[in-house]
Amino acid sequence: MSTNINTLVTKKMNFGTKRAMASYAVWALISFAVLSLGSCRYAEDEDSARNLFKLWQKEYEVQYDSYLQAEEKFHVFWDNIKYINNLNKEYSGETEFALNHFAAMTTKEFKQKILMPKRQPPVFDESRYIRDRLGRDIPDSFDWVEKGRVTPVKDQGDVGTCWAFSAVENIEGQWIAAGQKMTNLSVEQVVECDSNVDHSGNSTHADCGVFGGWPYLAYQYVMKAGGMETGEDYSYCCGLGGKPGTCSICPAAGYNWTLCGDPTWFCNMTQSCGAKINPKKFVPGLKVVDWKAIDEDENTIAEQMMTIGPLSVAMDATLLQHYHKGVFDPIFCSKTALDHAVLLVGWGVEKDLFSTKPYWRVKNSWGAKWGENGYFRMLRGSGICGINTAVTTAVLQKP
Repeated sequence: MSTNINTLVTKKMNFGTKRAMASYAVWALISFAVLSLGSCRYAEDEDSARNLFKLWQKEYEVQYDSYLQAEEKFHVFWDNIKYINNLNKEYSGETEFALNHFAAMTTKEFKQKILMPKRQPPVFDESRYIRDRLGRDIPDSFDWVEKGRVTPVKDQGDVGTCWAFSAVENIEGQWIAAGQKMTNLSVEQVVECDSNVDHSGNSTHADCGVFGGWPYLAYQYVMKAGGMETGEDYSYCCGLGGKPGTCSICPAAGYNWTLCGDPTWFCNMTQSCGAKINPKKFVPGLKVVDWKAIDEDENTIAEQMMTIGPLSVAMDATLLQHYHKGVFDPIFCSKTALDHAVLLVGWGVEKDLFSTKPYWRVKNSWGAKWGENGYFRMLRGSGICGINTAVTTAVLQKP
């Protein structure tokens, strides 16, 4: 079934002022995204695609520098409409896909800008792992968001800083667990100041600022730094894509060119760590003293999450670009090539007349408009996309 965007917009725009018309246009885009899923499809003809592209630009406040750039992006957008329609047909509504703020990115551009270079799951010294089962009953559902242990969804923007968001949000959860008030901690501090390198295990890992990193190395940075500023005092700016408040940071001292590649050719030292960090503003009493990895067994992960709080995880997120809702169970997904870090916050079971799907609930760092209000659900129990292979948590000093 095909929905005509022109008809949808016309029906809704006959009732108001010019101000209402703008509001209805945004409503039409959102409604169309919802209505087009399942057995429905986005219209694929050029006129409908162009109209939808204009509404998409308004909804996400996207502007281009030239007509040629806008045309190039439109054709990417149009290709993605067809691709999303094919995904929805292929997944038959089990997982639903829709246009979002990545709709004008090619898959290659999405991988280069938003995801990290693919890497193997790290292997730690055995003393790092929590492998014991606690013998607790695992309920059908559990959610730290509902329990007030998770800060609001954030947006990494157009750079590969997911690793820092995942680590910092894990620390935020531990801080709340220690009886402290919910506090947004500084992701930017970690991105700008952390250049940790780990030479242990089977390969060498490094934190590379806007080009990716590892949550466990971020914990080590916070340990060495002695604390963290709040997100308000040291605000996020490196991924804003030219919007007000954007910064052009220089690589952290000790940046590893061999492991991380060439840094950006433009930077501003006055916008970087050395000029901005202020230990006097570190949150009083917040100190990371250690970190742990969790066994790959997903029942162990669930038990430990009930005890510890939200956990940092890494995964292969290539097919998440156009995710909209449902339990994510991709047909093709690597368990050993990880390119995105997120936060495990809970789990549940989706049931219908014909099947039962256990899932993880996961907090992403792509803004609250993406997915299920900034979250997604992932099939639980079979290590889909390697989500169980790099599970870690910070350990905070007890008050």
